[in-house]
Amino acid sequence: MSDSKSVPTANVAPSIRGAKPAAAHNPTTDPEVVGASGSERLSRDARNVLIFVFLAWVVDAADSTIYSLTIPQIREEFGLSLATMGVIASVFLGGTVLGAALLPIIAEKKGRRIGMVVCVSLFSLFTGLVGIAQHAWVLTIGRFLTGCGTGAEWPIGAAYLSEMVPAKRRGAAMGFMQAGYPIGFFIAAGIYAMFSWLGWGWRACYLVLLLPAVMCLPIVMWLKESPAWLARRAAGVATTERPATQAVKFRDLFLPRYRRLTVISIGLHVFGAIFSYGLVVWVPSAIAIDFHFPKLQTAQFVMLSWGVGTFGYLLSGPLADRIGRKPTLTIYTAIGVAAVAYLNYLHQQPVVSFSQLIVPGALIGTSLGVSGIYIAYTSEIFPARLRTHGLGFSVAVGKVTALFVPAVLGWVAQYSSITTALLLSTSIGVLMLPVIFLGPETARKQLEDIVS
Repeated sequence: MSDSKSVPTANVAPSIRGAKPAAAHNPTTDPEVVGASGSERLSRDARNVLIFVFLAWVVDAADSTIYSLTIPQIREEFGLSLATMGVIASVFLGGTVLGAALLPIIAEKKGRRIGMVVCVSLFSLFTGLVGIAQHAWVLTIGRFLTGCGTGAEWPIGAAYLSEMVPAKRRGAAMGFMQAGYPIGFFIAAGIYAMFSWLGWGWRACYLVLLLPAVMCLPIVMWLKESPAWLARRAAGVATTERPATQAVKFRDLFLPRYRRLTVISIGLHVFGAIFSYGLVVWVPSAIAIDFHFPKLQTAQFVMLSWGVGTFGYLLSGPLADRIGRKPTLTIYTAIGVAAVAYLNYLHQQPVVSFSQLIVPGALIGTSLGVSGIYIAYTSEIFPARLRTHGLGFSVAVGKVTALFVPAVLGWVAQYSSITTALLLSTSIGVLMLPVIFLGPETARKQLEDIVS
């Protein structure tokens, strides 16, 4: 295998356009092909991909928040307990496991672009199904299939973006991508508040999220495919760096060379999911049930929390590029634990005003930036041939482990309080820190240098 730096730039363009490259050229390690060149400027194609994955994250977050906000109304209409609502949230996570394990295969066979469009279409369509559900089991199926789309979005979107942007911009790009979450939370809270004011009910909140599926067809014509994927395809090699008839097997992730990285990636997604999903699913309900605020004030809290949190997400990427992924993850995790601990303190007080919830709310929104940090990290540590498989497998295993988190937290909430359940989940999430410190630092490094 030749050194990628010795390959003339002129050989790169033909390989991307479809012409067979020179024998010495290895498109899977060329930094220009994988989007990790020394240039710090984003290309037009990279910017388009960044905008698309950002918008996909917005819709994903809006879906999660709409469910959290409508738990009281759904619970009342169908006569369900808090524990049952937690089980439905766990069924949703079951769908994310299946999607994360299977849909990245589409991204390997048909391309990152097609994979992302399938994800967005899937979770948008079945979010609409929830909006017309007349029985609890239809609601549960809709949440499961919605989860299939959202589960695959992480591995495919993160791999797509990491292959398109320069090394020195990867952290910032991932931070911008993850900023779609608080913006999605904010938009969902706005939709919920507006539809509540109009008296349209909880179903309209789900039906409006059908729009992204309609928009996917023109978007797929606008995006360009990952040059890394195209180059390997054009070279007559499968995207796994093997003959097209031989697919990458999941056991390849546990070969001696990659085993440690796979375990680190799985650990980050396990503890990261426990940390994040508890907050996303149960914080709005904590404000409504534990602190007894009405629907409009609950929506205002979510809008404030996720709106302020957007700046935390946007800061996480550049900060991780500057001081490293590991210190940044430490800072954001500590912010989340401190905020939830203070929320528990407030819950013990006889009277709590809305203004007292502003600081912990903003800090909770900010702390969810941990997901952008560990997703960026785990998208960087795998080689190109294993990137979507490794990331997809890690997401799937993490969500299998976290599958019962919403249900367990629902039981804890049933017999204590939602704020107590949140303190439990964020405390377990602290275990992300010893895990990431077992791996290499990836900030400002070329993808091929990290792997080597």
